Amino acid sequence: MAPDRACWSTIFCLKTEPMSLFFSLLLMCNLFLCVVQNEHNWIGKAGGASERIKLRSLGVKHQRQTGGIADEGYLTDNRQEAVSPKQLGGIVIQTESERLSAGLRWITNDEIGITKMQAIFDSLPYSSRASREKERLEQITERLRLRFKSYLQVLRTNKITVENLYKFLVKQRRNQRLDCCSIPYSDFKSESKFGCKVARQTSCDLIPPSVPEGSFNPGRNLTEVWRSNVGYFPTLKWQYFISTEGIHNEYPANGFHWADDCRNVHDTRHRDVFLSTIQPQRKHIVIVVDHGNSMSPTQLRTAKAIAIHLLGSFTENDRIGIIGMAGKASYARADTCLPHALVPATVETKFYFGKFVDRLKKQDTPTNHTLGFKTAFELIQNAFMSGQIHSDKAMILYVSRGLLSSLTEAREVMDVIAVNNAKTGHKVVINTYAVIDDGKPIMYEKSFLQDIANQNFEKYDVKFRIKIPVIKGMMLSINRTRDLSSTVGKFYLPLNKTAKEDPVFSLPYIDEADRALTLSLSQPCFHRNKKGEIIKLIGMVGVDLHMEDIVQEITYYSQGDGSYAFVITTKGYTIMHPFFQRPIRTSQQPLHTDIRHFETVNGFESVREKILSEDEGEAVVLLEKTNTTDLDGKVVESSIFSKYMWKKVPNIPYIVVIKMIRDHSEIRELTNIHIHGQPDLVYHRIDLIPTSKMCLHLKQLSTLDISTIFLSASSFNNPFDYLSRVETKRTVQIYMAYLKDDTQLIINPGLESKIRNDVAATGRIDSEWIRRYELSTLKDFIVRRYVATPSGVFRVFPGTLLDKTFDPTKRAWYTRAMQFPGHVTLTAPYLDVGGAGYIVTISHTIFEGKPAALHSPKDRVVAVMGMDLTLGYFHKLLSESIAACDQLTVKCFLMDDKGYLVAHPALIDPNGKGPAEQQHITHKEPLVANDILYHTGFVQKMLCNKYDDRTVQRYYNFNTSLQGVLTNMVHGEHCARYQITHIPGTNAFLGIVNHTCETATTFCPCSMVDRLCLNCNRMEQSECECPCECPLEMNFCTGELLDEEDLNPSCPHEPEQERLVVADKSNVEDLKQCYQPACKERKTRLDCMGVLDCEWCQLQADGKSPLSKQYCASQRVCFGGVLGAATPYGDEVSALAHGFDPVKMKSTPVGPVAGGIMGCFLLVALGVYCYRHHVHRNSHQYISTLPENHNRMSHYYNEPDDVEPAEDPGAGHTNFVLATFNENPASISPYRVNTSYRRPAGGDSDHGYSTMTPHEDSEHASLPCLEPLLIGKDRFRPTPHGMTKAPMLPPPPSLCRRSRSPTPPQTRLSTYMPIPEQTVILSEHCGGLGATTVIPEAPHSVIANVQVHMVDSR
Repeated sequence: MAPDRACWSTIFCLKTEPMSLFFSLLLMCNLFLCVVQNEHNWIGKAGGASERIKLRSLGVKHQRQTGGIADEGYLTDNRQEAVSPKQLGGIVIQTESERLSAGLRWITNDEIGITKMQAIFDSLPYSSRASREKERLEQITERLRLRFKSYLQVLRTNKITVENLYKFLVKQRRNQRLDCCSIPYSDFKSESKFGCKVARQTSCDLIPPSVPEGSFNPGRNLTEVWRSNVGYFPTLKWQYFISTEGIHNEYPANGFHWADDCRNVHDTRHRDVFLSTIQPQRKHIVIVVDHGNSMSPTQLRTAKAIAIHLLGSFTENDRIGIIGMAGKASYARADTCLPHALVPATVETKFYFGKFVDRLKKQDTPTNHTLGFKTAFELIQNAFMSGQIHSDKAMILYVSRGLLSSLTEAREVMDVIAVNNAKTGHKVVINTYAVIDDGKPIMYEKSFLQDIANQNFEKYDVKFRIKIPVIKGMMLSINRTRDLSSTVGKFYLPLNKTAKEDPVFSLPYIDEADRALTLSLSQPCFHRNKKGEIIKLIGMVGVDLHMEDIVQEITYYSQGDGSYAFVITTKGYTIMHPFFQRPIRTSQQPLHTDIRHFETVNGFESVREKILSEDEGEAVVLLEKTNTTDLDGKVVESSIFSKYMWKKVPNIPYIVVIKMIRDHSEIRELTNIHIHGQPDLVYHRIDLIPTSKMCLHLKQLSTLDISTIFLSASSFNNPFDYLSRVETKRTVQIYMAYLKDDTQLIINPGLESKIRNDVAATGRIDSEWIRRYELSTLKDFIVRRYVATPSGVFRVFPGTLLDKTFDPTKRAWYTRAMQFPGHVTLTAPYLDVGGAGYIVTISHTIFEGKPAALHSPKDRVVAVMGMDLTLGYFHKLLSESIAACDQLTVKCFLMDDKGYLVAHPALIDPNGKGPAEQQHITHKEPLVANDILYHTGFVQKMLCNKYDDRTVQRYYNFNTSLQGVLTNMVHGEHCARYQITHIPGTNAFLGIVNHTCETATTFCPCSMVDRLCLNCNRMEQSECECPCECPLEMNFCTGELLDEEDLNPSCPHEPEQERLVVADKSNVEDLKQCYQPACKERKTRLDCMGVLDCEWCQLQADGKSPLSKQYCASQRVCFGGVLGAATPYGDEVSALAHGFDPVKMKSTPVGPVAGGIMGCFLLVALGVYCYRHHVHRNSHQYISTLPENHNRMSHYYNEPDDVEPAEDPGAGHTNFVLATFNENPASISPYRVNTSYRRPAGGDSDHGYSTMTPHEDSEHASLPCLEPLLIGKDRFRPTPHGMTKAPMLPPPPSLCRRSRSPTPPQTRLSTYMPIPEQTVILSEHCGGLGATTVIPEAPHSVIANVQVHMVDSR
C-alpha cells in the first residue's frame, strides 16, 4: 500500500533521522492505514463495481467508528470542538431551541386544540370488546369469494351466449358490424368509471382489414347481454369477445381516442390476455431477427415490427430468448445466461428485448442462417436439459428475408435443423416470416423459408436422424407493419394445444384506456357437436375489473394500531399490500413481486411456505427483543411478536393475510356518542347544500360558519361503490340524517359502525376552532385547521369542498405524526393545492381516552390533528426569536428528521432560489452536511426498495434523541461554523451556521438532471450525497431480485397528492374571499412576511433587477418576490398590468461571450467526466421515474423518432448543460428531493452534479456562463440542443447476470429528452375528467404554463 499524504508528511519531517528509524515509522504508518482502512470500509468493499451494499451495515450494531480514521489522507476523529456561544454572536442555541419547543407546543395546544381535543377523548365513554381478527379475516375472504363468484357468473354467461350465437350465426352468416373507429365523437360521453369517453348504448367492433367477409361476429347480439350484466353488477369495467379470426367486440363502445391510430388498436388491445387464455400453457420461444446486408431499410423495419409484436404477446409465465443475426449472433445484454438460456417474459425482459430489437442496425456482412438456427437450438436444448421445459413443444420464430449467401447454404441450414431438432425428439416447431419489400422479388427466398417451416429435409437430401415425424410450422409473407395480429399474432397455431375450460386470472396491469390498475378474467369459447365434444376453438370472452373494487377490503383495512392486511396469489405474487399505492391512485405498472420482498422479517420464509401450502392457519414471528429496567433495578427482557393469520379464497387463486403487531385480546371503542347539543353538522359538499356564510378560501369553496365533515372511502362498507357513485343532494341528506340520529333508528346508508362516534367526537372541537379563528394572534398566517381519524373521518375549518378520492390517512402530515406519537411534527414545505402558496403543516396525535389523562407514545392513536401555516411564518418566527438570523453571513434553519429543510433563507430568497419544496440540508448547507456525517449516532444513511418504479432509494435518518449540541469536528470543516440541536418534543432540529470563508472546500454531489446516485456500487456513511436513487437490480435470467437487494426493506408508499375540486361557476362567481390580508397596508418586509396570500415584492420581472421601491403585494402579483412571476396556479397578474416594464437584458458582444461559454463548458465537462469516470458511473443504466407525458412511443414502446441535433453533445450524465426541462417534474417521495424546480427568469440554476458552495447554496455552484436558454411559450418543447444525435445506447455490458430494471411501458414519464444513460418510456392519458378539475397526480405538476414552482403534497 502506498503511503498517503499523512504518511508522507511524517516521512518528510523525519528524513534527516537514521534510516532505520525512517523505515520503522514508515512501516508503522502503513500498518495503521491498513487497519483504519478496514474500518473505513464498514459498508463493504467499495473498490469493485460488482460489490453491493449490505443492509446489515446500516444497522445500529454496525455504527461507523470515526475515531482515528484516515480519510483521503487526513487523520480525523470523532471529537467535536467545544460549544461556544461566541461562534454565533453570543447565541445559546439550546436556549433558543427550548424557546422554539415551547412556542411550537403552544401552537399545537392552543391554536390546533390538542389539549382540548385530548380532554374530549378522555371524557368520552368507551366499551371493550374481544378481538375479532379471525372474524374479520373470514369476512374479507367471504366478500372476495362472493365478488369473484358474481364476476365469474358474468363471464360464464358471456361464454355460453357466444357459443350459442355461433351455432346460429355460423349457418345464417348475418353479421352486423359497427366499427369503433367510425362512431361519431358526439356519441361518446365521459364516465369516470371508464376513465374516458364511451357509448353505453352499444358495443363496437375492432375489425382487422384481413378478416374474411362473413366471419363470425356476434357483435350487436351481445350488446343486450353485456348491458344487462352491467345492470346487475355496476362495477364491471370492459366486457369483450375476441375471435380466433381477430374480430374484437367490446362493451361499452369506445372510440379509442387515447391511441395514436384507432384502426390499429386491434393489434394490441387485450392481445396478451387473448393468448394466455387460448394458450394458457407455458410457451418456450426463441425469436431470431435477421439484420444482415441483404435486408433493405423497409424489410428491416418490418422485421423489427414483427419481433416487437411477438414480444407483446407473452406473459410472465412464458420463457423467451431473442437473437439478432447477421454475420454473428448478438444478444439484448451481456448477461452470461442470454446466449445459453430462456428467460421469463417479465415486463423488464420485454422492455430490454424490445429496445434491443429497436436498436438493431443493418450490418455489412451477409446473414449466417446456419449459425442463427444453431444458436437458437442451443438455447432450447439447454432448456430441455435443465428441466426448464415441461411441455412437449418449443418454438423458433425466424424473421428474415431468407436470402442465402451461397448455393450450398440451404443444405447446411437444413442439416443443422435436422441434427439439432433430433436431439430434442423433434419437439421444436419453426415458424418463418418472410419480410417483403415490394420492390424486390424474393421467389426463391420464400420457397426456402417455407421449406424451413415444413422441415422439408428430403428436398435438400438431408437424412432424418430419428423416425419421429416433425411438427410443421408455418411460413408467412409480411409486407407491412399494420394488422400484425391477423398474421404474426397467430404464431401459436402449430402448437395445436387445446385451451382449458378454466377461467384465467391475469396479474394486475395498467389499462391503456384509463391508465387505471386493472385485472382481467377470461375464458375460451368452443364450438361443440351434439355429444358435447369440442370441434373448434371460437375465441375467448373477457371481463376487465377495477383493482380498486377487487381489493377494497384489503386497501382500506385499518385498526389504527399498525396491523394491516394483504392479499397474494397462490404462487406468492403480491396483489395488494400497504406498501402499494391505492389502486385508484396508481398509474404506473406495478412490479409483480413476491410477498417475501415486502415481509422481510426473519422467519417469514417458513411462514410463506405455510401460507402457500395450507388453506388457512396462523403463525407467530419474533420481531425484536428489548431489555428494560424495572423500579427495583432488575433487567426485564420483553419480546415483540407479529402474528400472521391467513385463509385461501375458495375456488379463487388468492390468499388473504392479516398481520397483527400488538396483542388484540381486547379492543376499546367509543360508544354511544351523542351529537345532540353540538353545532349543526355540515357535509363538505357545500356546493350541493350551501351554508349562510359562503366564501372563497383562496381557491377553494368554503364556509366560515362551521367546520365541514369529509368521509373518505375507508369510512364506507363498500369503498369502491362510494368512489364510483355520483353524490347528489339527496345522498348528502341521507348521510347527515343518519349521523345526526341519536336514536339510532335511521338505517345505516353503508357507513362503518365506528363512523358516527368518530364524527360526534371530533365535532366537539368545532366551537374552539371558531373561537381561535376570531381571536388568534396568528390569524394572518394560519391557512386551515383539521383533524382526521384512522377510520377516514376528516373535519376541517374553514369548511371546504374536497375531492372524493382524498384520504387523510395517506397524507404526509398524518403518516409523519403516526411515526412520532405525542410529538409536535413538522412536515417539510409543499405547495398548497388550495392556493395558499408554500405551506408547512404542524400535526400531533390524539390518544385513546384515559380518565387519568396519563398518556404515553405507546397508547393507541385515535386521531391526528393538524394545522397549515405559511412557509414565511417560520422564517418570521426565526427572525423575531433570534436576532442574529438576519445577519449576512449567518443562516438559521429548521430541518426535520429526514434532513429536509422547514425553514432556510434560500427557501424565501426571490433571487431565483425559491421557494422550493423538499429542499435537503445537503442541497443548501453541504459544508454542514459533510461535517455532521462524522458525528457518531446522529445521522444514518438508509436505503429501501421502491417497487412501483424499480428503484433503491437512499435517504437520511437523523436521531431525534440527540442530547446537547452538535458543532464542528476538531479536524472537520471550519469555513462554516455551525451548531445544531434537537428541538425537544418535536421531530425537528434548529441549526445556525456562520459562514467565515469566501470559498467552498467541499460539496455534496447531487444530480440536477435526474435522481441517479453518483455511485450505485457503494454507499459510505461519511460521504455526503443528496437523497438519491439507484436502479433496483434484478437477476435478468430468473426475473427475481438479486440476493443483495432482497436484504433491503420495502419503502412505504409515497404520500398521496391532494386534488383541487373546482366548483361550478354559478356557486362561486359572486363570492368574496374569506380572508382579507390587506397586503398593501403592510409597509415592512417583516410585517408582510408569512401573511396569507402576501409576498414582499423585491425584484422586477427579469428576476434580477431590484425594484426601486419594495412593497407588499398579493401572491398573484409578486409570487416568490418577483413582480409578475408565474404562479403554480396560473393566476399570475402580469407586471405590465401594473405599469411596470420588465427590464430588458442588455446586449453583449457575441464573440467574447461565446468564447467564455465554451471555455467554461469545456472545463466543467472535463472535470465532471473525470470524476464520474473515476467512480465508474458509466456502468449504470438508469430509467427516470417521472410523471406522465402525452406523447406515445412508436412500435412496441411508442418511442418518438430521434430528432437530429445540431451537434453531438456526448454521452452520459455529464451532458448536464444541454439538458432540457420537463413539463411534469419528478414525483417527490419521503426519500426524494426536488430536482426539477423551475426558477424565475434570471435565476441561477444547477445542472448536472452541483458543487453547492456554502455561501450561495447549490445554485451558485454552476457557473453563470452555463445558464441554459430560458424558454418562453414553447419551453415545454425539447430543443434540438437537448437531444442526442444517435438513438439511446443499449444497456452497458455486465459480466454478472444483472438487469437494471426499467420503469415499465405504462409508467407515467416526463417530456424532457433523456440523455443516453436514461431510458424513458412515454405514455398517454385518455381524456375526460368530467366536471371535476384536478391538479395532475405528480406532486410538482402545475395547471398553467409556468416555469418557477411546482405542486407538492401536504
